[in-house]
Amino acid sequence: MPDPTLPIPQGFLEILLAHLPYALAGRIAEDDDLAALGLDSMGVVQLVTDLEETFGFELPDELLTEDTFATAGSLWAAVAEYVVPEPADV
Repeated sequence: MPDPTLPIPQGFLEILLAHLPYALAGRIAEDDDLAALGLDSMGVVQLVTDLEETFGFELPDELLTEDTFATAGSLWAAVAEYVVPEPADV
């Protein structure tokens, strides 16, 4: 299982950034508020779909909470065990 304290893989960040219309210069910090960066309820649904399709997992219903989608770091901590980083991401 990947360590959620490790840096967030670039592939994960790229998918996340595609759903954050207010992220400046395409950058995001672990503690940035995703809602403040434009992630709304419809965006969460689309983000989950993109993550599941890209990384080949199904996010358990118990992880579909406001806390999970609060920050990039909280989202990464919730899905890290399902996302196998590409060798260039390690």
